[in-house]
Amino acid sequence: MVQIWAHRGCSTRCPENTLSAFREACRYEIAGIELDIQLTADGELVVIHDERVDRTTDGHGMVKDFTLKQLQALHIAAPQGMTERIPTMAEVFDLLAPVCYDRGLLINIELKNSKVPYEGMEEKILTLTGQKGLSDYVVYSSFNPDSVRKIKELNPTVQTGILADKLSDCCALEAATRADALHCDVDCLDVENLRGKTQAPVRAWNVSEPFYPCMPCGAPYDLTKLEAHFVTDMIVNQPELYCPVYRDSVCSQSAKKCTKE
Repeated sequence: MVQIWAHRGCSTRCPENTLSAFREACRYEIAGIELDIQLTADGELVVIHDERVDRTTDGHGMVKDFTLKQLQALHIAAPQGMTERIPTMAEVFDLLAPVCYDRGLLINIELKNSKVPYEGMEEKILTLTGQKGLSDYVVYSSFNPDSVRKIKELNPTVQTGILADKLSDCCALEAATRADALHCDVDCLDVENLRGKTQAPVRAWNVSEPFYPCMPCGAPYDLTKLEAHFVTDMIVNQPELYCPVYRDSVCSQSAKKCTKE
């Protein structure tokens, strides 16, 4: 059975990579949440996808050139005229930790260091994860094979995933990076007889689903067909299309849709 992960949270219903998007995702019976990290000018780990802040905030410029204080002064438009801000990784860990402990929720942290070589990012995220007591609940991934390899060298016990557009490219990098999973584009499942080559989980991600504030569109992926292609997990913007609401959630009392903290 294909497991569902929330891509940057519930990122069609809420602004991507925000606390509200992650809180909303926790309302559903998902296997995990995927998110992205970068480093500020003063060395803080923040959760944001693009190397520039322009698309998702009212600011302009590269994430690496902002201090944490400057970044968190930017506004992310949310429903009903509300705004969000870029969260730190520590804040996200604090939000998700009860769900990890209570339900076994996993967190896929993508290190956004294939374009900007953030020095020391691997050490920082491993240290923070350990401090928060969440080492058993995190998968580290990157399009940068050197970064995936470094994570394993620093701590061979953690779980990693190698990111590439094509599944064949993931397979080619698996041994060299010592990756535990293959993370590829759902439309690039280009390997035949996959299980004759590797037993690694295949976590497919999508590029076709809309992000907030675009309106939801399209039909859910056919998980049965994906399973036939050995996809074990699907990372989607709209987990609410696949998963029922989780009853008795530890986050149920604080679940709010896309509102400012």
